[in-house]
Amino acid sequence: MAGNCEVDSCYPDEFGCNNEGCEVLKDCPHYKPAQKTAGEQVPQTDADEFFIRAPWTGNAMGLKDLEYLASLNQLTVIGITGAASAGKTTFLATLYCLLRQGATVGQYRFAGSLTLTGWENIAWYLSWKEDNSIEFPEHTTSNAGRVPGLLHLKLRDKNNRTKDLIFTDAPGEWFDHWAFNEKDPNAAGALWIHTIADAFLLFADCDMLASNQLGKARKQTRMVADRIKQGINNRPFALIWSKSDVTLDPDIKAQISTYITNSPISQYKEFETSVREGRKGEYHANVCASIAWVLSMLDRDLNESPVVISKKPEDMFLSIR
Repeated sequence: MAGNCEVDSCYPDEFGCNNEGCEVLKDCPHYKPAQKTAGEQVPQTDADEFFIRAPWTGNAMGLKDLEYLASLNQLTVIGITGAASAGKTTFLATLYCLLRQGATVGQYRFAGSLTLTGWENIAWYLSWKEDNSIEFPEHTTSNAGRVPGLLHLKLRDKNNRTKDLIFTDAPGEWFDHWAFNEKDPNAAGALWIHTIADAFLLFADCDMLASNQLGKARKQTRMVADRIKQGINNRPFALIWSKSDVTLDPDIKAQISTYITNSPISQYKEFETSVREGRKGEYHANVCASIAWVLSMLDRDLNESPVVISKKPEDMFLSIR
């Protein structure tokens, strides 16, 4: 579509008018048609004049899209945190591939998504290749368009109860900046995730911790953990030992675990995961188990629904229900 919008939060090239709600774009005071240079012909189409905003595109969501979804359902936002290249996006791709093959998250099964294209984009790397090779999703860069990318999953149990989950797929550099200075302008996205998330998964990179970069990796993990714990209240916090197929000195794991738990955390647990299955599929099982644990912790904090008497003679309204 030829044109753009002066409002930073509006993306007419993706969705149509998102700010004023104009069905005819030329009626929007903020929309500006593309400017023609000397001798250039800019073709006009019906789409340039009449463009209804679609509520979703299948790609990873932005903040405006989140407003749409939040107006329809109660959302559970899971903050995926950790240093750059710690395996955050690979974890999400593994989760989706497992659900796509019929795996369950506790009692819940995959029931749909408004970001299927976004999931498929990252899961493609882990899908079967002709030479039976495994590739890993590209690094989520800090200039990768509208970030954080928000990936949606709908889960349903056998009683037809549903959960709408939002996973943040954000650049690790955000958390590096946030760990050193929470007021750093480059850390604004990480701070937003910390504010809005209902639960957190912090990724500790076993591969990096087992290498000559041990000091750096240990420091990054500890510092991000410290930030998450500030104002966490009763929100669940899980430490994900990513790339657990790499052998890591137990003493190093114990040091990091002890550091994180040296101050009380009401809901905390650790999981060993990897893109590899592990012995008897334990690493893959833990990918789903980590999300199931988060949901169980959040459900535990919900108030029980009151019992409503279906018939009460002295109450005319209840009697005719």
